[in-house]
Order: sequence, then structure tokens, then C-alpha cells
Amino acid sequence: MELDLIFEKLIKKQAKYESTILGLNLLITRLQKQYSTNQTPDELNKCMQEMKAFFEKFNAILGKDIEALRKL
Repeated sequence: MELDLIFEKLIKKQAKYESTILGLNLLITRLQKQYSTNQTPDELNKCMQEMKAFFEKFNAILGKDIEALRKL
């Protein structure tokens, strides 16, 4: 997925994004906290997998967010 680098930046708090979808905002915040307490490559991979799974599952309603994220 071409959004991998953007997801990584979001998780590491190197980029900021706020969606109109509450669930996405909550996921980003939770993954940022989870990664900040354990900044290992393994933890980053777990967070990335969860983010990818969320976007695959809710792809139909995340179209606008995907386009906005690509512009970050």
C-alpha cells in the first residue's frame, strides 16, 4: 500500500492528520500512544498492521481520508 510511509509518520507523530471520522481519529491517537510507550521496530510493525487492517476494512467510507493522506 502506498500509504505505508504516511501511516508510519502518523504513528511516530511526524505528521498530523484529523479526520471527520471519529473512529479513525481514535485509532491514530491510540496507535501513537501505543508506539510512544514502546518505540521498537516490532511495535511499529504491529501498529502499521492494525492501521492497514482498519483502512482495508473501512475502505468504502475512507475515500476522502485516503486522498487527503496522500497529500501529506
